[in-house]
Amino acid sequence: MRSAAAELDLRGGHPAIDFVNTVAWRGDPARRVDYLVDYADLVAWCHHAGLLTKPESAEVLARDSRAVLLQAKRFREALHEAWADGGQPDAVIGETYMSAMRRRVLRATGDAVDWVERELTGQTPLDRIAISAVELVTRTPLSRIKGCGDHECGWLFLDSSHRQNRRWCSAADCGNRARARRHYERSRR
Repeated sequence: MRSAAAELDLRGGHPAIDFVNTVAWRGDPARRVDYLVDYADLVAWCHHAGLLTKPESAEVLARDSRAVLLQAKRFREALHEAWADGGQPDAVIGETYMSAMRRRVLRATGDAVDWVERELTGQTPLDRIAISAVELVTRTPLSRIKGCGDHECGWLFLDSSHRQNRRWCSAADCGNRARARRHYERSRR
């Protein structure tokens, strides 16, 4: 059975933001959906988002780890809190990143030196998400990470618009719903 996490629309503009968006309808408890039900969903989502290749996915999936899924969910919620609410980064973010870096080693590759994984482990999906998230926030102004104008949606996005005035995770979905709601309210007057 195909994971619903592997079908998600990646509209956040960056894998770390799309990871936060694996919870839909955060602002509406009746409609809230968490797409990461098990470790296989986490691995499937990482493959869908381009953080794992197909062979890597198969290898880490063989190391099924419920503990990693729980760590990933804590990390996801810490990111959401920091980015959506403009709060300070939680210690969970730093600890998860440092843990990921401890499983890497500096290695020369051609004419460059880069951090590479020592080996694939059950932690690899979370490690790649954590490194991606920290790279994003250390290279991008936080003001460009925004929450959808539909507060029930709860999704985040990287605003790369020229004027930095994007309001919706998707103009076709949340933006259209807001326009339809405004039209309905005007027509009732």
